[in-house]
Amino acid sequence: MTGGGRVAVIMLLSVIWLSGCSGSKAKVSGSFNTQKEYEAIYVVPFDTTLVPPEIGEPVFNEFVDRLNDQRRKTRVAKFMILKEELKEVEPAWLIKQTYISGDIWGYVESSGCCSTEMKVKSRLYLYEPGMAEPSVEVSMQENDFFEHDRLPVSTGKERMGKKLARALADAIIMKLSP
Repeated sequence: MTGGGRVAVIMLLSVIWLSGCSGSKAKVSGSFNTQKEYEAIYVVPFDTTLVPPEIGEPVFNEFVDRLNDQRRKTRVAKFMILKEELKEVEPAWLIKQTYISGDIWGYVESSGCCSTEMKVKSRLYLYEPGMAEPSVEVSMQENDFFEHDRLPVSTGKERMGKKLARALADAIIMKLSP
């Protein structure tokens, strides 16, 4: 093999290795009535157990923004943030609503001298009126890997959070699309 051929093989293997270190793994289950018109679907702020605030809050905000940007693909007039935590909401009112709740957990950040790998897990639940169990459940793990000379850790966290928010919103929009 020539010198140029070896370089090409090394570059290809590097791309394959790096692509395995970033990206998301998603599992979406359940179904939703997409033939009905919805005036509003409420979105409950995510529970962010052991997740840095610079990941949890921006993920939620980006998630809601993306839902509203993509709502024309659905029969939903608007997605509204429910300001109270679920335990503070009147159960008789909540059972009559369509809403999304979720949590982000399992954040792991592993930094060395030259690179950082980050992982975070998330789960969403979409409830229909009158249902005690969610109609749709989305489980997702987002991974990211970057070298410090290309990206600071703060930018890496922001990038991973945006990817997670987009992936979660897209999974919900797909389930809500007729």
